[in-house]
Amino acid sequence: MDIYSWILTSAIVAGQLIKLPLSGSSGPNLLDTVVGLLCIVGTLKLRLILKKPPLYIKAALIFILIALLSLLITPLKLTVPEYSTSFLYTVRFFIFIFLGWLIYCGAFPGLKKNIHHILITSGVLLSTLGIFQLILLPDLSFLTLYGWDPHYFRTVSTFLDPNFLGSFLVLTLILNIKSNKWFVVIVYLGLLTTFSRGAYLAFLISFLTLSYLNKSIKLGIVTIVLFLGLLTGFFTYQQLVAEPRGVDRTKSAEFRLNTWQQGWQLFQTHPILGVGFNAYKYALKAYHFGDGQFLKSHGASTNDSSLLYVAATTGTAGLICFSFLLFSLAKTNPTTFAGLLGIFAQSFFANTLFYPPLLLWLILISIVHKK
Repeated sequence: MDIYSWILTSAIVAGQLIKLPLSGSSGPNLLDTVVGLLCIVGTLKLRLILKKPPLYIKAALIFILIALLSLLITPLKLTVPEYSTSFLYTVRFFIFIFLGWLIYCGAFPGLKKNIHHILITSGVLLSTLGIFQLILLPDLSFLTLYGWDPHYFRTVSTFLDPNFLGSFLVLTLILNIKSNKWFVVIVYLGLLTTFSRGAYLAFLISFLTLSYLNKSIKLGIVTIVLFLGLLTGFFTYQQLVAEPRGVDRTKSAEFRLNTWQQGWQLFQTHPILGVGFNAYKYALKAYHFGDGQFLKSHGASTNDSSLLYVAATTGTAGLICFSFLLFSLAKTNPTTFAGLLGIFAQSFFANTLFYPPLLLWLILISIVHKK
């Protein structure tokens, strides 16, 4: 792989461990920074001579315009730091889309050639690091001081979240299923030990979709067997780890239902253009939909449902545009379609559609497999 490919791989694998603190503990992580720098380099290399963008890039740009408009006329009384934070999230979404456009235009031919290697290597390394984390550091309760959930005996790797890690490992398996069998085993073990029901669902849907598209009964059978293995692992975790420690997984379901209600209430309050893209946490505070402890957590920044998050922050206009973006991505190729369908199903339980590494995966695969 060329230098750009290695840099991007390293940035994905770094996850949430390296951040540039711009205000308090928040700020862009290494992946955000690298994508931004690649956009600058790519723009200079092409001298702003860009090809006509494919449909999904156009759809993304339209959604970004709606997001900016929703923030411009937000009904919330935001302070300058709050407005800046919300605006920078829109900028982050834009640079990920723009990097895809630059790669499509030929700014990084070596990187485009190595997209599969970048994503597979990233997934294998994330899984390997996660398994070591599970063995050496199974109790992550200390992370509550920094706004993260107190996971115990679950693989989170550098993402610090088993649900998002599980999604990325599912996508890795989609690319890696016919590759090195040991890599497949490592990634599957990483997925298994996330004990993320949403990620398991994404696995089932993605691979049954691939089985149907490829007309492969064998793949369908293998998918069912591996899914049963995941379920067996989850119930074993429940009995041997969760229940003895008093970990009540039904509370997470109740919490998720509460966030759905919050998102729906915000959408009903401002159904046209929402409360402003990425102003979600500030809207919860303004309408007294969360206590002080919840508002300090990372979970307060978004809704557990990606579509409810879009509806609450950009209204009906944004939801229509975002739905068209998903549709245009799904049309690019079977690999993107299968992966997107899986994480779309999971997006009702975790905001997977806006998690940067997952968004990057969809963009890169859509480019490399563009018809």
